[in-house]
Amino acid sequence: MSGVSALRTVDVLDMRRAFARGAADGADRLRLCATRPIRSARTLREWHDLLLFVTANPSDERTHAFARAELARVHERVSGINARAVLNSGISGTPIEGNYSLPLVRWMLARWPGAVSIAELDTEVETIREVLRMLMLPVEIEAADLLEGNADDMLAAVFGESRTTQLSQLVARLDLLCTSNTVRDGLFARLRVYVRIAPEAGCALTTAFAAHAAPFVQRGALQRNVEVRSVLAEPIGRSVSLSATARHELINVARTVLCAMQRETDPITHASDVTLHDMGRGLRIALFSLDLAHRLPFDSYVGFMAFRNGVPLAYGGAWIFPHRSKIGINVFPSQRGGESAWFFAQLLRLYHHEYGVTCFEAENYQLGHQNPDGLKSGAYWFYYRAGFRPTTALLQRTAAREAERLAKRRTYAVPLPRLRALVAEGLELRVEAGGGAAAPLMSVTPNTATTNTATLDTAALTRIVQRHVVHVYDGDRARAEREALARVLGVLLGDESRGLSELERAAYQLWALPLDLVPDLETWPTGERRQLDAIVRAKGALNERTHQHQLARLPRLLEAWARCQ
Repeated sequence: MSGVSALRTVDVLDMRRAFARGAADGADRLRLCATRPIRSARTLREWHDLLLFVTANPSDERTHAFARAELARVHERVSGINARAVLNSGISGTPIEGNYSLPLVRWMLARWPGAVSIAELDTEVETIREVLRMLMLPVEIEAADLLEGNADDMLAAVFGESRTTQLSQLVARLDLLCTSNTVRDGLFARLRVYVRIAPEAGCALTTAFAAHAAPFVQRGALQRNVEVRSVLAEPIGRSVSLSATARHELINVARTVLCAMQRETDPITHASDVTLHDMGRGLRIALFSLDLAHRLPFDSYVGFMAFRNGVPLAYGGAWIFPHRSKIGINVFPSQRGGESAWFFAQLLRLYHHEYGVTCFEAENYQLGHQNPDGLKSGAYWFYYRAGFRPTTALLQRTAAREAERLAKRRTYAVPLPRLRALVAEGLELRVEAGGGAAAPLMSVTPNTATTNTATLDTAALTRIVQRHVVHVYDGDRARAEREALARVLGVLLGDESRGLSELERAAYQLWALPLDLVPDLETWPTGERRQLDAIVRAKGALNERTHQHQLARLPRLLEAWARCQ
């Protein structure tokens, strides 16, 4: 390629803008730029992101095929680039280093044996000595007290020189401890283990695609504006049929994507189930359910990862309690500048119809409260444009004035003190029946659970449970769990409790103390006690969709909890 000028970052960014506006010559420029050498790590990163963007938003079938082919050979461009400059880039042929939980590291070791190792331990030497001492054999304990040097020296002394062996043996010894998973996870977290995933593992955004149908072709400019309430009114079809193998592989893809981004979410790390939903125009959204051991007692934390033409688009989750949900999204860098508003509307549509959510909340931290990155990102106005609004009249007026100024002057910037005042409070999007959006799928008793859940703070409820344990059971948690479970089983099932499955019994254990807050449970009518039994059993199902729908149909329980606050 002598005589051909190297591709520059500015050229790639210009092409990205061309594709976003539907320029007619975008595909030709892409092919021409593919012939130019890349000598800069930043340019390679932007080129990789552009190829992912084009694969997700191709102007025609040939361009989609071309972008996929260029992705397949992008690892060839890594040679000659400074290795540290492409660390954690997610590009094929480059390594990843990050801090992950013990369960996810355990999964990595099984998924990529021999390709995962310790990069470093980022904690105090005394902490390392203390944890390693717990992992050694009784005959070694005296030697443990003599461990000296830095973290590397100690790991070598206990597990040998191989960084791969060090990690596998560290995890193996933790797994042999006679203690709970919570304690194991905590000990691993104390070590602050940074894990290195070697290039040969294939942990890369370049290849971590979900299964998809024929590629959707984006003819013309991307869709920027969307009427969220109209989108929410559109019904959704049945979820995509997945075999057990396909569900397992979809979970693996999602974990790989987050590992490549040095990120992690509980519903994906601890997934018990996944459903896949085709939302049209090449968009598929996977919903991930936590396994029972990691479920929250009140909220149903349902994570998601979205894919466009199989390319990872965004991830996040919803914390659902009857009719209401906190929601958070993170669009992957390669897909920013795309159809984020349209995608977000489709995500709300999915949660609305699947879980009956009629009020979505964006918490203040995500908007920028005590979060400089959120403040700079403009997250507040992203949610505002989607129809989210402040809950107080004063901030509603302030936000409306600022939104009008932003619309009139592209160069206008909201004064920082005013923006900080706005983001200090969260935003809400209410989708009431008959208010321009579809009614929730469940029917609700007229004395309405919606009103009650609006005043219920699930975080406050967990603190109330804690105080209940202290005041009623003198802080004896074993006694509290035992006696609360016996009471609840006796009231709801009597002798029939012997027929519970293992998961149903675990669900009862999770809900025993929350239900123990209800003083008059014994006086409830038989029909409502049967409803409550079904709700608890559904908490132990593969996913919590049925649990949320049934919980919304028992306002008496929600009212009882509201009286505890």
